[in-house]
Amino acid sequence: MIDRKGLRILILLCLAMTAAALWRLSLLPDWTQMPMPTPKGPVTKNGLVLLIAPLSLLFMVVVFAAQKWLVTGPGEALAAWYRHTRLLSMVMGVIMVLMQTFIIGRSLGYGLGLDAQAISRITMVVTGILVIILGNVRPKLPRLSKRFAALDLDPWQSARNGRFTGRTTVAFGLAVVIAAVLLPPRATTPTVFVLWLAFCSAIIWYFVRLKREPSPLS
Repeated sequence: MIDRKGLRILILLCLAMTAAALWRLSLLPDWTQMPMPTPKGPVTKNGLVLLIAPLSLLFMVVVFAAQKWLVTGPGEALAAWYRHTRLLSMVMGVIMVLMQTFIIGRSLGYGLGLDAQAISRITMVVTGILVIILGNVRPKLPRLSKRFAALDLDPWQSARNGRFTGRTTVAFGLAVVIAAVLLPPRATTPTVFVLWLAFCSAIIWYFVRLKREPSPLS
């Protein structure tokens, strides 16, 4: 969840990244064959790789906007959520911009002295650390009510859900850091994607479990 100012900044970053991707694709005679000079020699990649970063940022914007619309609560509680999620969202947006800038620059022959694998690992590690920070803060954030009863939890359920979500988020962040450090670069992205699916499934499973269990407050 993010405030309006932060949401507008992310939207502007998304539009700028999309425009940069379309500009680079417009320079290619065949968008499926984007030259990518490397220290070991030239290679080609599908130009659609340039849309991964803006689409990822767009997904984050949609999630934040949906969260903002679905929840309601006192101004103090909302402000606490905004303060703790603003840093994560802004840093993630900057990371995605830097990733796309590096890819476009490399495709134009710039930055050949930089180690792409090292940059990829560092990016994943920083992302994992940010996720760990978010997970550590999550149980401490105040409860917010949902607009729909089917998605709302009472205070007892919300406290349990916050603790589980926090622990699961920290575990996911640690797994991302470990994968970035130990796995080959080609295996890191699919591994993190599978971990993300497992993380989302665990959150949904526990939420459904809480809704089905009797609450002392009901």
